[in-house]
Parts: sequence; C-alpha cells; structure tokens
Amino acid sequence: MIFFSYCWHRDGIMRKIISEKGKNKMHILIAEDEKSLALSLQKSLMAEGFEASVVHDGQGVFDFLKEAEPDLIILDWRMPYVSGYEVCSTLRKQGNHIPIILLTALSDISNKIDALNAGADDYITKPFAFKELLARINAIIRRTVKPTGYLKFGSCSLDLINHELKSEIGRLKLSEKEFDLLYYLIQHKNSIITREQIAKDVWHLNFLPSTNFIEATIKNLRKKLYEITRCNQIKTVYGEGYTLIEE
Repeated sequence: MIFFSYCWHRDGIMRKIISEKGKNKMHILIAEDEKSLALSLQKSLMAEGFEASVVHDGQGVFDFLKEAEPDLIILDWRMPYVSGYEVCSTLRKQGNHIPIILLTALSDISNKIDALNAGADDYITKPFAFKELLARINAIIRRTVKPTGYLKFGSCSLDLINHELKSEIGRLKLSEKEFDLLYYLIQHKNSIITREQIAKDVWHLNFLPSTNFIEATIKNLRKKLYEITRCNQIKTVYGEGYTLIEE
C-alpha cells in the first residue's frame, strides 16, 4: 500500500512530530480517496501550521498507524477497500482514542448518529468550507490536549492546570465553562467575538441558543476578573459581541 506524506518521520510512534525548528506541531492524517481534495486539505492545514499526511483508502490508515501516530484523523466515510466508517469503528473497538472527524456527502441525521455512535468525535458534510473544518479541528484540540503552565494576560494569569485566575490580589477558582470561555477570549484578545462564535467554539453548538447561559457565564467571568484585577476587561460591543481588552 502506497501512501503520501511530506512530513512523516520513520522513527516509531510519536504523539508529536518535530518541525525543522525543533517545535512540536500537531500531526493530522487525512484519509480521502478524492486526491485533489486530499491535496488541497493537506496544503491548507500545513499553511495553518499543522503537519499533514495523506492516505487514499481505509487500509492505508491501518498501514500508516503501524509506523506513526497522528494527533487527529480526518476520515472520508466512503473510501475503497475499507470505508472510513469501518476504520473509525475498528479503531474504537481496538481501544484507539485518536480524535476522528468523519467527512461525508451523507447529510441525513441517521448518518450523523451512526458516525458518532461509531466513535467519531465530529462529523462534517460535503461540500464544506475549510474554515469550518479548521474550527472543528481546533475545538477537538482544545478538548483533548491537556495544557500545562500559565497563560498570562494583563495583570493576571490563567492557571491551565487548576483552572484558576491568579494575580497579586489573590486567586479564584473558575468553573469548567468559565475557564473554557476565558481561555477562548484570551486566545482572541482585543478582537470582537460574536455570540455565534462563542456558542460554536466554546459550547460546540451549531446554533445560537435561546437561553442566556452565554451571557450568564460572561457576567460571572466579569465579576471574577474584577475581583482579581479591579478592572472590567470583558467589554460588550453592542450589536456585535464581546471583546477581552488587555489592560
């Protein structure tokens, strides 16, 4: 079985592939039998800073995994020899927990349920915008990659292990969603983030909820940030969304 990779290293199973500059990069395996789409995805992912390898059928995934372990797999549902659905199901039965996104032209709700029940972490229908796929990849990374250390902004730091805010004034514990939302806002500090973006990237919802739990979480975060910094760093941009100002 022949497969293509511009950045696959043959030194055993690795959780991270080391770039030329010595920095760790996320390694994504693309399993797609439509070669033009596979190459386009590979180029786009590499432009975003990922390492990306390609195989063109389900058996190629199994062959690839004998030599290396990517951080995430993008699987086309319908491929020759072994389908992406079968690959996903088999890997989960083997106890392999590499995150998987299934790509398919099948849009029926029953297919989505089958994909998730087979163990897929996410599901996206063709045709799709690369920006949507990238957002789903980043969402999976946030859920599966455990951060270490602190993320500093302004006069305080976010403890990525204990989910606490820390400053010279003291420290405060954050709830799971408060932490997720603040982490997301820090990553996009000084930019306007819409409620739709927050719903999709923090709560993993593809629709804008009718309830106000986003606003409630923002309110709680503002209160805790003020307690720890004496500043209101989360601003409301009326008609647009929210922005975290680094003061």
